[in-house]
Amino acid sequence: MDQGNLWSKFKAGDKTAFESVYKSCIDDMYAYGLKLDSDKELVKDSIQEVFIDIFEHRNAISEPNNIKFYILKALKHTIFKKKKKERKKTKLHEQPGFSVSAGYNFEDKRILSELDEEKRNLVNEALDSLTPKQKEIMYLRFSVGLGYEEISEIVKIDHSSVRKQVYRAVKKLRNSKAFDDYKGIVLFYSMLKIF
Repeated sequence: MDQGNLWSKFKAGDKTAFESVYKSCIDDMYAYGLKLDSDKELVKDSIQEVFIDIFEHRNAISEPNNIKFYILKALKHTIFKKKKKERKKTKLHEQPGFSVSAGYNFEDKRILSELDEEKRNLVNEALDSLTPKQKEIMYLRFSVGLGYEEISEIVKIDHSSVRKQVYRAVKKLRNSKAFDDYKGIVLFYSMLKIF
């Protein structure tokens, strides 16, 4: 089912369409949410809030060009809104950073066991050299597969700046000793994958 047809059915209250939207987005939402904040309960609550909100306001929402992009953007907004409320309560004024090395799936663990400790340290150093914004952009570009325009809306910078950030991050990583063979590249992408 194409996105336009799926969204039309969803807006009409079709539960199967809603379920399809949910199933197609939930894994990426959870992985992206954990990269924005490591609090699993906060991420789960935010995901639930996003789906409740889009279901309740489905008739007022115009048809998005990319459903997953629309929902990831809504998730980021919801998480930051919740964190802002929490900061007001605790008077904590620090915005959470973007974490790349939060976890791995089974396949990643198998790959990692084959890599030596020195290579892992080099890749971690290379990742640490990226800014939190570059890490987020790289994740959205290479793990989620969003386009530059979509990423620019999520991270709230101009799409040409997103392109420059990707270029700079790739250049910085390419110059690192961590990427002198395939193992560093495999490790890097395994750290960007959904876990």
